[in-house]
Amino acid sequence: MLFASIYTPRDATSEESQKRSLQLFTSWNPPVEFKAHYARGDGKGGISIIETDNPEAIIEGVAPWLPFFEFEITPVVPIEQSIPPLQRAYAWRDSVQ
Repeated sequence: MLFASIYTPRDATSEESQKRSLQLFTSWNPPVEFKAHYARGDGKGGISIIETDNPEAIIEGVAPWLPFFEFEITPVVPIEQSIPPLQRAYAWRDSVQ
């Protein structure tokens, strides 16, 4: 399953914590597969698409970074895969009088 992860620095981010998070990241072995990972151009976090069939892996993957970042993680599907279930839902809704 795919998930979109958007993360932003916590308010108390210091130069020391930025260096520490970078040090940790360069040694990290993620428990999920990154399909894409981008840093925001304004330096305020990043965006990634990750894949896992194990929701516990998301918890494990986020836990090391909680002192540094806030996360918003949402399941996602490729747009072309979203059309059939949306059409079924709309058809059902239209059928109810």
